[in-house]
Amino acid sequence: MIIDSGKIALPNDPTPTDAPPSYDTLVSLDPSRLQLSRDSKAPTSPSYSGSSGGQLRSPSAIAGPSSPPITCASSVKGKGKINWFNFAAYRTEQDVRKTVLGLVRDLVREHHSDSAAPLGILQSCAAACDSQSLSLSSLLQEKSIEGHTPLYWAIVKRRPDEDVEDTSQIPDLLIALLSHSTPLKKDTIMDIRHACLITSDQRLFQRLRMSPEFATVSGSDQMLLGVTLPHDEIEVEELPGDEGEFAVNFVIPHFQKRMMVTQEIPLEFIARSRMWKLVFAIAGQNGPFGPRLGSWTISLSLQDSSPPTWIDSRLVVVDPAIDEHPPPISPSPGSASRSESFLQSASNTFGFNPPSPRSKARPPISIRLPCRERLQSKGFQIVISLEDSPSAATLQYAGNPYIAADEKLRVRLEASLRMPEHDCIIS
Repeated sequence: MIIDSGKIALPNDPTPTDAPPSYDTLVSLDPSRLQLSRDSKAPTSPSYSGSSGGQLRSPSAIAGPSSPPITCASSVKGKGKINWFNFAAYRTEQDVRKTVLGLVRDLVREHHSDSAAPLGILQSCAAACDSQSLSLSSLLQEKSIEGHTPLYWAIVKRRPDEDVEDTSQIPDLLIALLSHSTPLKKDTIMDIRHACLITSDQRLFQRLRMSPEFATVSGSDQMLLGVTLPHDEIEVEELPGDEGEFAVNFVIPHFQKRMMVTQEIPLEFIARSRMWKLVFAIAGQNGPFGPRLGSWTISLSLQDSSPPTWIDSRLVVVDPAIDEHPPPISPSPGSASRSESFLQSASNTFGFNPPSPRSKARPPISIRLPCRERLQSKGFQIVISLEDSPSAATLQYAGNPYIAADEKLRVRLEASLRMPEHDCIIS
């Protein structure tokens, strides 16, 4: 409530003079009446890159230096200035908790993606929680809004990057919430992943995977790749067609070195309303029908709550030194008309260098991923050994020409969500 010094208080008015403001009052304030505490700087607004190559930094880094709570100059007779968000001094811990959860709910409901209000309000909520020994991070990770966390709803209500101008992404509500939610709990991460899945937001999902809170990079990878991780590049293309065709381009840094040291390279992405996981790994045990111990393998599976589906797919590795490519081998007989040249697309994506006039292009390595039953998020996965294809097995060897001089492996996955034909084999 705003106390106007020019008005006379009503007799027996039950409203305390220092009552905290309502959310609507806060967001409608005239900016000229707001002031930051002395010698403090306005918080730096975090930003989201709209490009597919953007990166979501660590929430702690995004949040920047902590800023004092916003105070409002309001003259109340005999009391001077009051801090409207200093309601912790007048309320119990339970009251502060309820008020903070209510403010956060209002923030998500209104979704101020183009306003600095979320960051300022959350900073003030953090100060109030600190005074009562409450953890704002824990409150933000409670499933307090219709069975989900505020982070979930911030993603579900977030407009896609292509529908938003860059300027309106500063600051983003999701970034503001993340900056006050770390460290994230496992259940919170799952809730965020679920939100990315139901919105099919592949770009946001990849930026989240690049942040330390979501990174699947092992400790060994961190030692190998250094502090500034050269993240795996993943670009999804949803191709035209009526059978759920899509393609994914991967650029994997230090492929052979990581396989030898960490023995697993997981790659996650969202395509066709499903979350997928492609893994290069070294088999750790002998299975009755699986690859033998120590062999290099490739697996493809569905993740989280993705709906089950059939899939007809293959991996293709092209010579990184060539620019022009022969027509692709179709995933199955008669399907060539349903797919564009993946080799030419890979050339455009990865920027291969043209060969010298006398050089001879090496044929692409095509690795079929046979699907004998419907994939489910918790169940069957496709697993094949590179040794099943003589050309694919050479990816284990040092100096392999299909691995570029920068030690990066460039691979393309092409898939259709349909039952594969049984006469297809690894070529």
